[in-house]
Order: sequence, then C-alpha cells, then structure tokens
Amino acid sequence: MHVRNHELIDIKIRQYLLPAVMMKLALQLGNIVDTILVGNLLGTTAMSAVSLSIPILSFIQIPGYFLGNGGAIAAGILLGKRQRKEAGGVFTATFLITLLSGMIFLAASFVATDPIAHLLSGGGELEPFVAQYVFVCLAGSPILGTGILLACYFANDSHPQLASAYYITSNAVNLVFDYIFLKYTPLGVAGAALSTMLGFLVGFVIAIPYARSKKRMITFVKPKGDPEMAKKVAETGMPFLSYLVVVMIKGFLMNSIVLTLLGEMGMVVYTVCSNTQLILAMLIGGVIGVIPNFAGILYGEKDYYGIHALCKKVFQYAYVITGVLMIAVFVFAKTFALIFGVDEPVLQAIVASVLRIYVFSMPFNAWNFFGMQYYGSVEKSSLATLITTLQNGLFLIPAALIGIILGQNIGGSGYMGLGIAFVLSESLTTLAANIYRIQKFKGESMLLIPEKNPGVNMDFSMPAKDEELPKVPRELKEFCIKHGVDKQKANLIAVAAEEMVRNIIDYGGRKSKWIDVCLTVEDDQLLLRIRDNGEPFDPTTYEFDDTDFDIHGIELAKSVATEISYIRAIDLNNTIVALQL
Repeated sequence: MHVRNHELIDIKIRQYLLPAVMMKLALQLGNIVDTILVGNLLGTTAMSAVSLSIPILSFIQIPGYFLGNGGAIAAGILLGKRQRKEAGGVFTATFLITLLSGMIFLAASFVATDPIAHLLSGGGELEPFVAQYVFVCLAGSPILGTGILLACYFANDSHPQLASAYYITSNAVNLVFDYIFLKYTPLGVAGAALSTMLGFLVGFVIAIPYARSKKRMITFVKPKGDPEMAKKVAETGMPFLSYLVVVMIKGFLMNSIVLTLLGEMGMVVYTVCSNTQLILAMLIGGVIGVIPNFAGILYGEKDYYGIHALCKKVFQYAYVITGVLMIAVFVFAKTFALIFGVDEPVLQAIVASVLRIYVFSMPFNAWNFFGMQYYGSVEKSSLATLITTLQNGLFLIPAALIGIILGQNIGGSGYMGLGIAFVLSESLTTLAANIYRIQKFKGESMLLIPEKNPGVNMDFSMPAKDEELPKVPRELKEFCIKHGVDKQKANLIAVAAEEMVRNIIDYGGRKSKWIDVCLTVEDDQLLLRIRDNGEPFDPTTYEFDDTDFDIHGIELAKSVATEISYIRAIDLNNTIVALQL
C-alpha cells in the first residue's frame, strides 16, 4: 500500500501516444509529401522553390504555435491546480490574438508577397515560384494559425484523439488536393500551398462536436487581462516561439548559403536532408510530444513521481525509434533520394553520401527535442529556449558555412561539409545545454525536479478492487497519527478517502484499473488527492436524489471535508479533498 507505481501513468501514455504520433505524422507527412509530389510532378526546381518558401511558412505559424503551446501548458498547470475559469481565460485570449494576427497577415499578402519572394530567392529564376507559394500561405494565415492553436488545446483538455483526428483529416484533404492541383491544373506550386490551407479549413469540421460539448474543461470565458498570467503564457511559450523564429532565420540563412555556394544542386541535397530531419521529428516528435500534455498538469499537481515515470517511458520509446530510423536511412540512402524525385545518378549519389553522414546527428536531435519540450513544461523556459537557439541557429549556420567552404578549398565539392554541419550542430547543442544546466542548477537531477513528492506525504497506488478497499482508511489513519495529526481529524480524512475510493471501484466502469492516492500533511490542513482512470465523475456537482441511485458516500465525504475540488485532466479524474487542521 505504501508503494506508488506508474501503472496509471503508463496507461495514459499508451492512450495518448498513438494520437500524438498520428498527429505529428499527419502534420509533418503533409509537408514531406508536399515536397515529394512537387519534386516528382513539377520537377526539382519547383521543389527547391517550396524549400526556399519554408521561412515564411514558419513565420505565419508563430502566433498559433507560440500561443497555442504556451497557452496550453499554462492552462494545463492551472487545471492541475483546479482553476478552470482561469484556464478558460488563457484559452480565449490566445485564440483571439491568434485570429487577429492571421487577419493582419492576410491583409499584408497583397503588398508584401513580391518583396518577400525576391528576398527569399535572391531574384533568380525561382522567384516566380516562390511568390506563388508565399501569397497563398499569407492569405491562409487565419485558418492555419487558429487550427494549430486549437489542436494544442485539444490534448490538454483530455481529447488527444481529437487533435490527431484534426491533423489527419487536414492532411488527408491536403494530399488529395495536392495531387489534383499539381497534376490537373496550371496552379503550379501555388496549388501545393492552397491544398494545405483547404485541408486545415476542412479539418475544423472535426472540432464542431468538441466546441458544442458541455463537458469541456477549457471553455471560452471573458479574459481578465491578468499581467501575471500573460507573463506565464509568454514564458511557457517562449521555447516554441524561439523555435519558430530561429527555424525561420535558419531557413533563410541556410537557403542563402547553400544556394550561393552549392547552387541549385545543393538546394536539392539540403531539401532532402531537411525532409529526412522532418521524418525523424515526425516519429520521435509524436512520442516526445506527449510531454507537454502531461508534464504541465503533473507539475501543477506537484506529482514529481509521475513526471519521472513519464520521462523514463518517453525516452525508451524515442531512442528505439531513433535507432531504427538511423539504420533505415543509412542502408537505404539512395532510396530516400529517389523518393524525392532525385533520379539523376550523380546527384543521387551525392544525396546518399550526405544522408549517411547526417544520420549520426539523430540521437542528439532526439535529446534536444526532448529538452525543448520538457523544460518548457516545468517552467525552465530559459534552458528550453537555449536548446532551441543553439540547435537551429547558433551552431548550424556557421558550421554549414565553414564546412562547405573548407570542403571546397581542399579540393572537394563541399557537400560533405553540409552533412557534418548537422552532426556538429546537434552534438554541440546537447553538450552546451547540459553544461549550462549543471552550472545554473547545481546539484539537481537532469529533470530539475525532486526525486519524489515533497513534504510529509503518503503516496500509493492500489488496484480498483473491493478487497483492497478496507486497507485505505486503516493505512491513512495510521499514517496521520504517526505524524501528529489529531485522532479525530485522522478518522475524518480516512472516512472521506474510503467513501471516495468506494465510489471509484463501484462506478468507475471497465476502464477503471488503478487508483493513485496521495495524502499530504501540511501545517494547517490535510490534502487528499485521488486520481483514477474511470468514467468521468465530478463529485462536487453530485446531489443525492432518492428517485435515482445513490452514489455511495459522496454526501458523507462532503460533510466531512472542508473543501472538495475536481478536475478532469489528461483523461483522468483528479479529486482533491481538503480538511482543515
């Protein structure tokens, strides 16, 4: 009874894992297949133009990605503290700001497209292609931004399947229109951008049942304009903002370096490498992507044991996937080149050689992605932001510039320097981030949280079975008396715990397998936290009705407790019973 296990956390990870992977798969696969279809149907010149346009695509995603991730983590922490109204205020404010930003980008599309296209392409033959793609991206900003933001909140509000369904639907529609527009219309690369926007627009249909649901934890409410909350959203979202900003800058500078030093053939090589990196992000990103959904809420509850269990499981999955992908890319490097329409033998051999160097950056890339996602979720945004900045800009750009020039000066083509730059960027980022963490947070573990939940507490897991029930009040009562709690108060909290657990066992349904119970003794109160994966049930809204069935002991627990609060987060019932000492 005294041992906390991570069965409940593991169940939730497995439940969230597939939707998270599918969501990331759908999101990144759309970008990758866009590139593949453009390369095969319009040629490698058009494919290079799409690659040159990526910085502007990153730019218009900034409001939705920054506010969506930052707001969702901040709202998750608030839900962990059972502050539903405040979480709704964060959601409403971030949604409105994202929508307004999209409208501004839409208005700018009519005057800014040509200057942006000229800047991105350097005024060469790729400029018309880039202009077509950029115009549609800017015009579709309101759809793209709000879609990304909503998907971020879905998973935090116990709807991971909805987020993945949204992206899967969006990208399925995108790919269908991609083929139609590129194959049968004269739209050219504009058709690739238009199909993306149409996909996100159709995806909103998936969100209609969620929007109409009365069981949502996060709803539209009037924002209070709280400066502290705005600061919290900015802090938690800063790593994601930094990520998009540096990706945008990196994309522009890397495109310029490669185009200037290696020409259009170099852009083809860089495009294939970048899309291989997207494949890695697509797979491990989905696994590691469950961390923001979980960690913020667990951190708000101060469930540090749960966070350790979460990270251990995520690491296991992520590095198995990374190892398999490394082997696949190394062995089938030429096949990867051919998939992207690179069928010219000499160029195909160059792409394959660079890819075989690039694969050694993958393990470091996985750790860096974990760091960005995790540290931002536990309010260590400075470290997450540092990882993002180093990984995508500070190391990669000079490494690529020096590597290509050095390779050409010693008689080579410079292509190998491009592959080495990826490895150096990722490995140096991992090294520098860990040195910074060790220096700034001296004596703390890698996760920067305590090894176990703080304070005087009893934290255990139990199967949701009748025969386990009698142990609960007995163990809790003995624990309280051992730590100086008045016997009468100990009896009261034991009774409340017994009645709440009895309800879970009797009415939790088939899904109810495990129950986590944590009792914390504080200076002025006892806090009992009960978490289960049974049917959604809010004891604070239950009222006894003698014409209906009686849910055992809820009224008794209410009469015993000073306060009972409830939240449904990460698809778990989380009930807090407080008893004043």
